[in-house]
Amino acid sequence: MKEAVKIKESLLAIVLVGVLLYFIFRRIEVLYVVFAIGILGLASAGFAGFVHKWFGKLTGIIGYINNAILLSLIYWVVLTPIAFLMRLFGKTGVVLKRPVGSNFINRGHLFTKNDLNNPW
Repeated sequence: MKEAVKIKESLLAIVLVGVLLYFIFRRIEVLYVVFAIGILGLASAGFAGFVHKWFGKLTGIIGYINNAILLSLIYWVVLTPIAFLMRLFGKTGVVLKRPVGSNFINRGHLFTKNDLNNPW
């Protein structure tokens, strides 16, 4: 995608977020600011590039924070209770006691050439 199109998309995103913020907070100043950003961005390529650069940095920071929050929530809300339940019922999937002879487990499977057709 061309850089000019990306810059225009950033300006449009900023204006749309500003309009959304206006509908949430009912502050007319928000509309004035995003209108000025939109008009200046369309009129000046330098200003539009500046806004695009800082908007990209801001969304990168928000994405990093959002990613950390979502992954933490998934870990604590989903994975931790499953791990506790598995431990409660004694199914850990890990061999904690060292076997007497060897860690090797004999499957008793005769391999054929069809076993290698689709290994995944």
